[in-house]
Amino acid sequence: MTEPVYTARRAARSLFVPVRGLRCHLLAWGDASMVTLERPPLLLMHGWMDVAASFQFMVDALATERYVLAADWRGFGLSDAAGSDGYWFADYLGDLDALLDVLCPGAPARLIAHSMGGNVASMYAGIRPARVR
Repeated sequence: MTEPVYTARRAARSLFVPVRGLRCHLLAWGDASMVTLERPPLLLMHGWMDVAASFQFMVDALATERYVLAADWRGFGLSDAAGSDGYWFADYLGDLDALLDVLCPGAPARLIAHSMGGNVASMYAGIRPARVR
């Protein structure tokens, strides 16, 4: 007997944005017109050896409709790799800063992250507190 396949409740769409010379892949749920200063976009950042699509279950479980974005870090999922054989946290911090400039210029974002993404988001919030909410 085969297990039933999970069916997403909210369909995601792929977006690609330039981030520091690389093509960054994001999944987006909802509509950008839902964003206000009081309801900034939710930006989901995955952990090591994970991808943006892993957040589908969480997005489906949200109680309210929100504009939600999940990014694939450089070298993960459908985002470009940088061509080096390793990355530094400074790379991820720079990528997150540039990504926020594209996604919500001049306004704070809500970051939700886990594992490696949680470390990057926590460091970023300490370095650039005005960019997060």
